[in-house]
Amino acid sequence: MSSDSTPKGYETKDVPFWPWVWFVAGFIVSLIVIYLVCLLFANFLVGPGTTIGRTEHPRESTLDRFPHPQLQTNDPKDLRDYLQVKNQELATYGWVDRKNGVVHIPIEQAMDQFLSRGPAVRPPDSGLTETDVQTQKAGGAKILLPAASEKPSP
Repeated sequence: MSSDSTPKGYETKDVPFWPWVWFVAGFIVSLIVIYLVCLLFANFLVGPGTTIGRTEHPRESTLDRFPHPQLQTNDPKDLRDYLQVKNQELATYGWVDRKNGVVHIPIEQAMDQFLSRGPAVRPPDSGLTETDVQTQKAGGAKILLPAASEKPSP
């Protein structure tokens, strides 16, 4: 039996050195090349006369307002006008959908009507599920009540 074939309990051969050196050198060269390509591309994007993804303005002129289109020119006035229209809607009668006969009423009157009538509730023994009630509220098909023999017993 030769001394090379006897088990020693550890690795007897080292990892080859030169393949790792070539790998690390190639990796570093690749990183440098990628960095230079990205740098050249970034310089191309911001170079003089390029308009990729932005509006070109002469370098010597300064902008005191944003370029057109301007959506709002007087923000406080626009907000005040909007709130005035919404408060007018809350305080008056008007059509929401004239074709279907849907109107809006003043908020005070709506609250008084709600308090006098109370919230709409489903009778506990109606046999309808919550899904059935929500479907009816959403304008789905009218769901018929179950027959007396089909009602769940309490």
